[in-house]
Amino acid sequence: MSQHLVKSAARVFAILELFDRMRRPLRLKDIAGGLQQPTSSTAALLKSILLQGYLSFDPKTRAYMPTARLAKIASWVPFEEFEQGIVMDALKQLQRTTGETAILAVQHGIYVEYEQTVNATEGMTLRISPGTRRLTVQTGTGWLLLNKQSRAEAVAIYEETIASGQLDRRKFSRAAFLACLDDHADKVISFVKARDILIPTAHWGGGMISALIPVPQGHRELAFGIGGPAERLEANFEKISEALLQAIKTIGEKL
Repeated sequence: MSQHLVKSAARVFAILELFDRMRRPLRLKDIAGGLQQPTSSTAALLKSILLQGYLSFDPKTRAYMPTARLAKIASWVPFEEFEQGIVMDALKQLQRTTGETAILAVQHGIYVEYEQTVNATEGMTLRISPGTRRLTVQTGTGWLLLNKQSRAEAVAIYEETIASGQLDRRKFSRAAFLACLDDHADKVISFVKARDILIPTAHWGGGMISALIPVPQGHRELAFGIGGPAERLEANFEKISEALLQAIKTIGEKL
């Protein structure tokens, strides 16, 4: 009995470590295959973790994802020095310099997630909550991040997005997606307005100016985004671009 409990506990941590490696929502078959474990026992473990509130389940995509509760129980442990030190310092400086909402974005499979946000506090602002997600194939930030991958990997993300039912191939074809990637292939700075993408957001009049961040070798890819009313971002594009380029330079010098 005790051996069974220890084995089950080890498998729970193996599931959590798999999420840490993949950093995106995973379906039952992904988890069972990734751990080379029987589907039935993996499903039982996932159900137990889900009931404890440490995983969420999306019935549309049939995918699991760790919840904020999991992060909270270890929040007292010091964060990674790079992201929570150098990067967060630069993020806060970006908000002060631009006066707009600054975000730290990462890719989780078919989503770009805004992991950290420093919201603007004055005037008409674009307020974004940490944990907000957008489809990777429908954001300038996502197109920048996907250009760090092979075309085969990027197309796989597109096909997975179509399969999830969250994007209609007839409205956004593979050719249109590849054209967006090509348009961003050599860009350092991306500027995309919410009204120019297919998936409506709560900030239809908003926009995002974004850029990738230099990271240590082997580190996950990161991006900064500056969000605000599209017209104001356009008027201040040069100033915001300069601030992003300075942030990139500062981080690169500290690596």
